[in-house]
Amino acid sequence: MALDIVATTSNLDEYAGAQKVLLDIHNGIKHRYNCKILGFIPFEKVHPKYKIPATEYVKFGNPFYLNNKILLVHARNLMAVIWVIKRIFFLNTKIIYIAHNVYDTHKNISFFPRNIVSISKKVTENLLGYFNLKNRDITLIYNGIKDEGEAQPAISFKQSAKIKILYPARVIDVKRQLMIVDKLKGKLHKDIEILFAGYGPDLAQLQEKCKDDENFTALGFVDGVNELIKQVDFLMLFSVQEGLPISLIEGIMHGKPLLVNNVGGNLEIGVPGVNGIELAEDWDDLAVKLNSLINLPVDEYTKMSVESRARYEKMFTYNAMLNSYTKLIDSFQPQPLLNTYRGSTEKQTPKVYTAE
Repeated sequence: MALDIVATTSNLDEYAGAQKVLLDIHNGIKHRYNCKILGFIPFEKVHPKYKIPATEYVKFGNPFYLNNKILLVHARNLMAVIWVIKRIFFLNTKIIYIAHNVYDTHKNISFFPRNIVSISKKVTENLLGYFNLKNRDITLIYNGIKDEGEAQPAISFKQSAKIKILYPARVIDVKRQLMIVDKLKGKLHKDIEILFAGYGPDLAQLQEKCKDDENFTALGFVDGVNELIKQVDFLMLFSVQEGLPISLIEGIMHGKPLLVNNVGGNLEIGVPGVNGIELAEDWDDLAVKLNSLINLPVDEYTKMSVESRARYEKMFTYNAMLNSYTKLIDSFQPQPLLNTYRGSTEKQTPKVYTAE
């Protein structure tokens, strides 16, 4: 009998990273398990970009729906509620929490189950250090995405007038787009252009700040971001907080070197001196580092590009992620009984599955 797997998160009306990971895992394993997505909003309000079939969505109502299921929780803010529901109704629910971010708040009111998936080494350090979860079973599973790149991406560095840097992120305070424009305006070389791609509450302000500026462009939401990535030279993030950004994985999939600060799993995707350039937190140093790209030799850029693609293939593929999740989920299946018929003590051979 196939296991019943329910994945849940908050804010399914927004198009964001953790929610996309939930959908990628759900779509990758639903051929093998009985899978549903549990939400807390009416189906009509779920963001259409997720393309969730109505038959696979359940709006939370009856707590007993969770009984005898494995629940994959992708949001910390849901854990306390789910923990209380499980205890009050004596539910036989196996909970796996997928930790998507590094946190430094609400330590004393955060609830964690026995089994946790960490999406980066930095997240694991946060769970063990800040939250002191040394008695939990923590499994590191990197996010992975379907390969839409080329084994040998084309190199276009310095073949146009400007060096183009894509900053793909939801336009909100934690991603610091507004601050980047304020702090770097007038300090960048005329041939450095930062393209902000993404939607969010600060978009209108960002578009106003970028108006008629030769170094900054606010594109808003971009449909078909893979084509845009192919047209730029670098991907950049300079956030206050991260987990393991899907946008950076998309970048290395297309062989793009990364410009990143040391938060979350950024440096696990873009390794300084290999396929990434680490950005210091000082704003003047940031301007100097970005301007230095003008003098970066093409052959050095090419090496970084090759390393980016190789790192994607080694660590962040879709199949690798699915194989890790199915291995974890299958570990919760009842162990095969010993075959004692006619005195035999040989264990029954389990089925072996390969993720497609």
